[in-house]
Amino acid sequence: MKKLIRLAVSSLFCFAVAVAYGGIPAMQVSVSDESGKAAYKGATNSNGNFATAKLTPGQYIVQLNSKSPALKGKQYAVVLSAGKKKVAASSVPGEKFIGGGVAVKVEVANNLNITGQVAEETKGPVTKDGKKMVWIAPALGSNMRGRWVPEDSAEAKEAKTRSHMSSDKVQQMQEKAYNPQGD
Repeated sequence: MKKLIRLAVSSLFCFAVAVAYGGIPAMQVSVSDESGKAAYKGATNSNGNFATAKLTPGQYIVQLNSKSPALKGKQYAVVLSAGKKKVAASSVPGEKFIGGGVAVKVEVANNLNITGQVAEETKGPVTKDGKKMVWIAPALGSNMRGRWVPEDSAEAKEAKTRSHMSSDKVQQMQEKAYNPQGD
């Protein structure tokens, strides 16, 4: 019962800070392993950040949800990492967090934790000259990491029109090319 009261008070406090300072409304964060066993429960801070304790290696599901009506009508970026492994999603409608929530798979190596941030895209990072930045996810087959670029750059415009192919789809195409008869 004390944990429940503490959680309610801390969530209310985070929400009050977020409203007062224009931050991201607090989101509940649940992390579970492949078997569904809870590994972490907490909330994001007013900057939209969270971090788990160190976890055992394996696949984890990070679930983010909120009941805040302040999320409606806005787009968010979600970035999660466990060491060098990073997962990013952009243009996530705020209504998804309010509905069933947003779930993301993250692979964790030995003795690492999961860190994450949720950021409103309209208030995303800006350059020194005040330009809005957008996140460019790493392209399949490229050595370039995901990165922030100016929204009006040629790279950002090209990324909006680029089609995305999953690594599973590429593997299926390669297997078919090496074995056209399916033997």
